[in-house]
Amino acid sequence: MKNKQKSRSGCRTCKLRRLRCDETKPSCRNCTQKNLECPGYQQRLQWSTKHERPWNATTSGPENFTQLVTAASEVISSAGEPSTVGVISLPSPRPRSDKSRDSGGSLVPFIKRDASPGDETNLYDVPDISVSQPVVNIPSFLIEHWFKSVCGSWSARDSHANPYRTLTHQLWSSSTPVFYALQAISAASLVERLPAVMRETARAAPTMATEAIRKELVDFFGGKTTRFPSELLLALFCMSSSMAWLESRELGLQYLRQARRVLKTLETWELEEEERQLFEFFSGCLIYEEMLRSVVSQDEVDLKNMLSWPEPPQQAALIKASPHPWSGVSSDVFRLFGKAVALCRRSRARWRHNAGTSFKVLQGAMKDIEDATLVEEALLAINTENVDVTELPGCDPDLHNTTEAYRLSSLLQLYESFPDLVTKRMPSLADADGETVWNNWVTPLALHITAILQQLPEANMRCIQPLICLSAGSGLRFESKLPMAAGHQSYLLNAEGGGKSPPSMSPPPSITSEPKPALLDPTVTPNSIKVSQARRFLMDRLEQLELSLPPKPIDVAKQLIRAVWSAYDEEIGTPRRTHWLDVMSNTGLHSIFG
Repeated sequence: MKNKQKSRSGCRTCKLRRLRCDETKPSCRNCTQKNLECPGYQQRLQWSTKHERPWNATTSGPENFTQLVTAASEVISSAGEPSTVGVISLPSPRPRSDKSRDSGGSLVPFIKRDASPGDETNLYDVPDISVSQPVVNIPSFLIEHWFKSVCGSWSARDSHANPYRTLTHQLWSSSTPVFYALQAISAASLVERLPAVMRETARAAPTMATEAIRKELVDFFGGKTTRFPSELLLALFCMSSSMAWLESRELGLQYLRQARRVLKTLETWELEEEERQLFEFFSGCLIYEEMLRSVVSQDEVDLKNMLSWPEPPQQAALIKASPHPWSGVSSDVFRLFGKAVALCRRSRARWRHNAGTSFKVLQGAMKDIEDATLVEEALLAINTENVDVTELPGCDPDLHNTTEAYRLSSLLQLYESFPDLVTKRMPSLADADGETVWNNWVTPLALHITAILQQLPEANMRCIQPLICLSAGSGLRFESKLPMAAGHQSYLLNAEGGGKSPPSMSPPPSITSEPKPALLDPTVTPNSIKVSQARRFLMDRLEQLELSLPPKPIDVAKQLIRAVWSAYDEEIGTPRRTHWLDVMSNTGLHSIFG
């Protein structure tokens, strides 16, 4: 048998047919004779998996976690680390059980797999390929983004007093739940602005974080850990907040309920002073997060939990508003806001779901009014004039304005839902109809809240501003039919020019200032002009916040407030009084507005 030398050149068609190719250009003779298109002679590189080894995730988890942390540490160190000064530090660990902390064998390191283990060098065997840009280490990038951007925008007031910054700095490189939770919240904050880069990362990161959190929960409730679970609570709150950034209707309740369980368990522990500080801090975080859900959660258990919140003790005529180092506003004020909204939602649901009036319905309505009266009295007893700023120095005016805006927003929600409370404050309105009560009490209060918000820069305490905008907007009704501008700005008066200029070029006039007579139609009242100006300001503020906060929840807030105003404007001159909570329920426009 004639020994033929095997040729590795030639066109692909000849190779497949096992024919010798003469490599004639532009087309070989074999392809020409068969009337085939010759594919040419360029070699095609094919990835070989023949020598790959299966990756056992159950044994490589901890080592890969350490490698990721080391790589991320180098990147973050070179970029400059944040200050480690803080008001709360981690307590010394208690005596532990024999079982050491472990990141868990089934945790898959969160990196892009460009090569199989053991074959990394094969990536560089391809000749004449140059890399123009270095490969980005995704975990390093996300951790660095947390410290540079997310922590500040997620916190009402970011400073050396923000325990989230100091805690994450201490824990991110040693705690698996924190390491993956920070990546998840960072990816969620970027997915809308860098969709091509972050979409897959944002989908995978919550899975990694959830698995790590699940293992920590098993250890905690199984009694395998005796130290204060700072890393577990931190990861739970990161995940509960970031879910709505990925999907606007996702409330993150599964994480919040676990945080509530953990804190409930910690109430039975004998805590040292440092642990007690951490417990108080995370308890305030839970109050803020549950307050946000009081507006939108449909779960009966969550609603009952919010309604069971006790009012702050009234030991004196006025209760001092003590700020929270992360959420800024006093936890007492947030608790009362959440309870007020939960009462309003319970009342509206009762009337929506009952076609007729029965003794049971009336009895429930009377109970709602009694509970609302207690909340109103507690809100009126809170003093926001002298806010304690020892924990948040340098933010006196902004902190005072935001705290007062939330206190008044709580009252506004009560007065919208329970007009009987208004007549108790203004006996002269006892015999007035609903429209008169609204125009003389609710609308002025909504305008006042908007004026307070106008004094607050959009960059300060921005994460807790959207809910104030929504609350104030719920009280802005026109007194009479007005000529409206066209398009999605239909809540603006034609007298103001119809269209809307960019906020930086044409700031809205002061809501409390008197409108210019030259702009007024004879049928337009000064109060209607103020309502129009307030609506414009609130929409401008939401659009500004949308640029610096995760955009999906803000977009839902904008859609909801437009739908509420549209419903209000449709019923001018009719006896119907649509409640904004009914609009939210009917449209399904809900999210975490903070």
